[in-house]
Amino acid sequence: MPDLETDAVEADTDVTIFVCTNCRAEGDASVRPGVPLIEALRVAASGKPLKVKPVSCLANCEKGPSAAFNHRSGWSYVFAHLSLEKVDDIVAGAMMLVEDERGFLPLRGRPSCLRGKGMTARIPPFHHHEDMPQ
Repeated sequence: MPDLETDAVEADTDVTIFVCTNCRAEGDASVRPGVPLIEALRVAASGKPLKVKPVSCLANCEKGPSAAFNHRSGWSYVFAHLSLEKVDDIVAGAMMLVEDERGFLPLRGRPSCLRGKGMTARIPPFHHHEDMPQ
């Protein structure tokens, strides 16, 4: 049966943060740091046009915990080496993606945990087109 309340919230959400629930803590394989990260992100994102969802694997295991930002009609991004201490930065970065009219996460002003070695990949939207270089 459809969840009309959840469907309505998701219809108003341009950016979803997916957090890996399978990444293991270094030194203790029984700890899955993505699980408390999801809960902290949900609290920090409350009242913002963001959705936070678990995902079983982002195939970024050696760089966990990992998360992905998915813009409904824009770019998607995969980030690594995240932590509870970076929750506010993660939400700030996701809001930058929400606020960009192109659905692109600008590098300027992006929190440091979402740059350099913290960023694993960016994926263009389905409708993206570029000409071949000359």
